[in-house]
Amino acid sequence: MGVLQGFEDRLEGAVEGFFARIFRSGLQPIELAKGVQRYAADNQHVTAEGVVVPNVYRIRLSTKDHERLATFGASLPRELGEVIATTASERGWLLKGPVKVRIEENEAVRVGRFQLAGRIEIVDRDSAGPRPSRFTGGPGYNRHGVATSARPPQAAAGDDRAEIDHTQVISDTPVSSLELVVQTGDNAGNRVPVAGSRLTVGRLSSCDVPLQDSTVSRQHAALVRRSDTWWVVDLGSTNGTRVNGVQAAEQPIAIGDRIEFGDAVVEFVGS
Repeated sequence: MGVLQGFEDRLEGAVEGFFARIFRSGLQPIELAKGVQRYAADNQHVTAEGVVVPNVYRIRLSTKDHERLATFGASLPRELGEVIATTASERGWLLKGPVKVRIEENEAVRVGRFQLAGRIEIVDRDSAGPRPSRFTGGPGYNRHGVATSARPPQAAAGDDRAEIDHTQVISDTPVSSLELVVQTGDNAGNRVPVAGSRLTVGRLSSCDVPLQDSTVSRQHAALVRRSDTWWVVDLGSTNGTRVNGVQAAEQPIAIGDRIEFGDAVVEFVGS
């Protein structure tokens, strides 16, 4: 699956029917995804270890666009972080620490535009936290090529901002390193990357994980990411969902778990 393929579908799963209501015009989430991807490509630094790209990003939106996109809550910055982590993995770029994405409202930004700035923040894994990088990341550019400040995002504790404004931290090990491997039926052997924040499982071909088994409901269950943990959530299926043989209406899962959707079995693995 391409990095951007399914990006909007995953966000639509987070906010049911949002396209029909408020996203027919104006700044689109996919523009932000392409923007952070392009920013990373334009701000590469060649080191003895390899090509390093920024891992900390701040996105500024107009008041109107911020109000619209706030519907997504924390899902939007989290998904943008996944775009960076997965793109870096696919292109062989190095991230010197977890990806951090923060979205802010700024009255100086015009409607339909955004400002993007980023930097490299090196995490010393033998110490308690990050240390400054000798790279500044250079100036940011909005979608119209206007230079912006390269100051990094900073989280503020105990504030009452909307969820979309809170810095989202994504592990520098991309979610695409996780997979579901189908163990039974006509789809046996199929491997589905586990990425984003929500995947649907069912008999419908439109599901993220389609399973051609008569004991599987049309939309049987969903895999939902909550913080750094994946959960399986049964969607009222006819034949139930089990994790390692135990009935599960809603349960966290870990690498190595076998999940049964009716009689169909998939395994949650790390690639």
